[in-house]
Amino acid sequence: MTREKQKRRRILKVSGALLAGSTLAGCSNSQPKDGEDSTTTTTTERQSINPSRVSLKKLDQLYPSAQPPSSSPKPSGGYSETDVRDDGHYAVLGTKWGVDGSYLFDIADPSSLKQVHYLPNKNDAPTIDVKFDHRNGLYYRAIERTWPGNFEVVDYGYSTGKPTEPTVIGTVSDGKSHNVEPHPTKPVLYTMNYKLRTNGFDVYDVADPSSPQKLGEYGPQGAGHDINVDSEREVLCCAYQSGKFIGLVLYDVSDPRNPTKIGRFDYRKRKPYDQAKVGEEAFGSAHHGHFDPRRDLLVIGDERGSGVPGGKHIFDVGWKNGSLANPIPIGFTVSPNARRMGDEFAERFDWTGHHFNIVPWGDATFVVAADWHDGVVVYDITDPTNPHPVDRYPTDDGTQANAPNDKVSLLGEPPMAWQAVYDDSRDRKLIVGSDTFTGLYTFELTTG
Repeated sequence: MTREKQKRRRILKVSGALLAGSTLAGCSNSQPKDGEDSTTTTTTERQSINPSRVSLKKLDQLYPSAQPPSSSPKPSGGYSETDVRDDGHYAVLGTKWGVDGSYLFDIADPSSLKQVHYLPNKNDAPTIDVKFDHRNGLYYRAIERTWPGNFEVVDYGYSTGKPTEPTVIGTVSDGKSHNVEPHPTKPVLYTMNYKLRTNGFDVYDVADPSSPQKLGEYGPQGAGHDINVDSEREVLCCAYQSGKFIGLVLYDVSDPRNPTKIGRFDYRKRKPYDQAKVGEEAFGSAHHGHFDPRRDLLVIGDERGSGVPGGKHIFDVGWKNGSLANPIPIGFTVSPNARRMGDEFAERFDWTGHHFNIVPWGDATFVVAADWHDGVVVYDITDPTNPHPVDRYPTDDGTQANAPNDKVSLLGEPPMAWQAVYDDSRDRKLIVGSDTFTGLYTFELTTG
């Protein structure tokens, strides 16, 4: 751990006891001068990036198939969330909409993607979310259903499993999970209940991945949708879409097995989307969030099914006047082609925001997002008070190569981009994206 990171953690721990009346939520104990950005990294000369010239360069695309190649069927779609292993060697992909199971891919050469395995889900239920453990050879997959399911632990090289011959070694069957989030460095797993009458998330000890142990439930009552952990800050962010509480809650996870609440932001006290025009800042259906790795900022995306589409908020959590105890919204943006969405199933979710990652690059900062019908979108958040889209790639390539199943067809037409993940493990600006119709994509972020 670098000295700067150690300093950051010390200040966060100290400020945790003082947050109610303090703005020391970041790693700096002084406010920025003359409007300069507060930063959490050492002062070094950074590459100058012109955000207006940043674009997505497609490297490859793969239509995953649940059938052996010899049968040569057209893929039926139904792809959902994706994740990239820390070393950039593998990507994993979940499923929904008529296909159950998970896929593993070799992405070491991102211009030549290779499917390594497809592992069916015997529960015949959506496997929407998939995440790699920090220990090589393990990944988690949510089993979302209204009867016992919850999540599974897949061994693809940790013990008895192999990349081409994975095995399910751990199963939790109480309740259900919509999303799962492993702690980045500890054997702890956070799972989202996504029910109106339960707490937002559960905590599991997965030191023995074959026998996960539930440690407790946390958060206010309501449908917690997604969770994100920043291991450097030792902070967890949980987004609530509906129920008694809507908004975001922040927790200190310096003890990963025992989260302690720091602060919250209540959407119900702000202007709702139903009273706003498209593009106007509003609040509702908090979907998920990510911390800026260099600045004390938090990006939260809202997802709405119909009407005015949800956008992305930039929160000050220590950058200037905000803190982890008192997040302050300072910026808002929507998808490039955002428009009102209808109530017909094929029109739902089209122009709202969805899963994203944050990309620090030189002296600039970007968000790469999979925003449903807009495809993969790049947003410039270098000035957090003025976030805006700068490029997009419609993920509708080669639609003639697949045959969407009945459930996927109900969504209308591609693109329907689900998630975008950033990988810098090999000093590369690699973006891995998924589209529920057209599969897995790799992009290079360029300044061409």
